[in-house]
Amino acid sequence: MNVLEGAYLAWLDFREFGLSPTALNQAVVEKAGLWLDGGTIFGKSGAGFQRLNFACPRAVLKDALERLERAFHSTVFFL
Repeated sequence: MNVLEGAYLAWLDFREFGLSPTALNQAVVEKAGLWLDGGTIFGKSGAGFQRLNFACPRAVLKDALERLERAFHSTVFFL
């Protein structure tokens, strides 16, 4: 993630997992239990990214990030 200049949106880079945009969206929803914006809604160059709105209480953000960590670092994908 890059340093932000004044927004509450973060672009998360999931390209290292090699998932298609559909599989990435499915993993975020089904494995992490979150609904983020898939990067491809912003064009082809958004493939492999998810956009997270972090304008929320710190506890909510912490929970979301922990869910993502567990979903993407503690499992093997069979999508």
